[in-house]
Amino acid sequence: MPITCQYRSKFAGFIFPIVFVAFLTSVIAAVWLAIGGGGDAALMLLSALTFMVFFAWMGFNLTTGFEFEVEHAQVLQVIMLGFWQRRTHFCRFDEVAAFTVKGIHNRARVQTWWEYQVAMLLKSGRLVGVAEATAKSVFESNRLAEKLAAVVGCEYFPGENQKTVQVAIAGAHPVFEYRDWNWSDVVSEFGLPTIASLIFFCAIVVFIVTLVVMLS
Repeated sequence: MPITCQYRSKFAGFIFPIVFVAFLTSVIAAVWLAIGGGGDAALMLLSALTFMVFFAWMGFNLTTGFEFEVEHAQVLQVIMLGFWQRRTHFCRFDEVAAFTVKGIHNRARVQTWWEYQVAMLLKSGRLVGVAEATAKSVFESNRLAEKLAAVVGCEYFPGENQKTVQVAIAGAHPVFEYRDWNWSDVVSEFGLPTIASLIFFCAIVVFIVTLVVMLS
C-alpha cells in the first residue's frame, strides 16, 4: 500500500473569495432584477448562483496530496474532486535528496503560533511541502519525515522548534540550516493568501458602492 500525505493547495485559498464574490454578485443581480433589470438581470443572477454553488462544492470536495509508491519507487501527485481522480508522476525515489520539517510562523491580530510542515528536497534543489502544516509539536512532523525518508531511502534531517529551514547545499548530499523567521519567508508563504484576502475586501467595497449607485 502506498503512503499518502494530504496537503492544502495554494489554489484552495482562492475558493472562498470566489464563492463570496459570486454571492455578492447574485445579491446585486437580485436587486437589479427587482428594480426592473429584465432578462439581463435574470441571466446575471443565474450565472452568479451557478458559480457560487460550483465553487462551494469544489471547496468541500477538493483534495490534493502525494502518494509514495514503493512498488514502482515513485512519488505521485494526487488531485481528487468528488468522484474524479487524477494521479500524475511527480518524481522517482532516486531524485529525492532528503526530508526535513520547516516551521511556519503564523500571526492573527495579537496571537502568534507556529505550524510545522514536512518538506521533501529534490536533488534539483527544489523544496516541496508534502503534508499539511500542523500546529502540533515539531516532533510529530519529524516522525513523519523520518518515516518517509526510510520509505524513499534518502537522508532525514529533523526540523527544529520555532525555526524554518534553508537549504544550504542541494544534490546528493544536502546541507540544511535552521534559522529564525524573516520577512522573505512571510512573502513566500503568505503572498497568495494575502492576494485572496485583498480580493475578499475589494469585493465588499465594490458591492457596497454598486448597491448605493443602484438604489440612489
